[in-house]
Amino acid sequence: MTYFAVTVTYGNRIEFLKKVIHSLILEGVDSIIVVSNGSDNAVLTELKKLKKEQDIIEIIELKNNTGSANAFRIGIDYARKQNADFIWLLDDDNYVKNNALKELKSVWKLRNPHNNILLSLLSYRADRMIYKRAIQSENPYLMLGAKNSFLGFHVFQKFKSLFSKSKIKYNLEIAEGKVAVAPYGGMFFNKNLIDVIGLPDKDFFLYADDHEFSYRITQKGGEIILILKSELEDLETSFHLKKPKSILNTRYFGTDSKNAIFYSVRNNVFFEKNFRTNKFLYRINKYLYLIILFLIMIFHPKHFWKFSVIIEAIKDSKNLKK
Repeated sequence: MTYFAVTVTYGNRIEFLKKVIHSLILEGVDSIIVVSNGSDNAVLTELKKLKKEQDIIEIIELKNNTGSANAFRIGIDYARKQNADFIWLLDDDNYVKNNALKELKSVWKLRNPHNNILLSLLSYRADRMIYKRAIQSENPYLMLGAKNSFLGFHVFQKFKSLFSKSKIKYNLEIAEGKVAVAPYGGMFFNKNLIDVIGLPDKDFFLYADDHEFSYRITQKGGEIILILKSELEDLETSFHLKKPKSILNTRYFGTDSKNAIFYSVRNNVFFEKNFRTNKFLYRINKYLYLIILFLIMIFHPKHFWKFSVIIEAIKDSKNLKK
């Protein structure tokens, strides 16, 4: 069996990427495919030096940043054509901890020895605690929030959280379990999975493209299993995971990238329609969220331009194909 790692990098993130590559070499993967998504020339030079030292590294150069969906699409397809049996997706800052791959191999052998089950395993990342809570509460959809939420906002859930403590019970002894969606970083699967669910949709560009891709497994009756003993360490925290510093802050204050805000909102609004069962309640959540966000932005004039980007993104979500 051959095990290929696929990672995507952009800009100048070579310091993260070198650590990730080194950790993968120690884990004993057969090939490391690096998709350079419009990286700086200095990064490409460093990557080519690493390739001379480690011939298991393959570099796919894209001149411009085409987005994570397209880059992972190209990397996964390339791995399949190079006869990879198993593909392990990683972000360029997902440092692999000792025996992470060994744990995946072990679980796969027990759960799917004949590769005839629609299955993906998922390595654990501690800064995405919600995934751990999902399996230990036996609620695979926990990370997606309540049905009819708008960008994670649900008015009744907010009121409930203000006046009562969460009654969710967690079984801390659970070390692996089912989740409904997964990030790219940590997904591990047999190449045959792609024959069933297809490749990532490049129209999503970035943000929530991994949820759209992985949710196809769940939709088709397959399983995504989080393995806590297979651990990755995020060397950098994504802007949308950073907690607001005060009640008058939002996650949008964590970046000034128009693309990051636009695609995060557009794609998430499109994706959450999978869980909309009450249009009226959904609209209430939508308009309350936007009113609250507008008021917050008024108190932060230097960030107010972002509100128009968010509105534009919400409108454009209607143009994505189902």
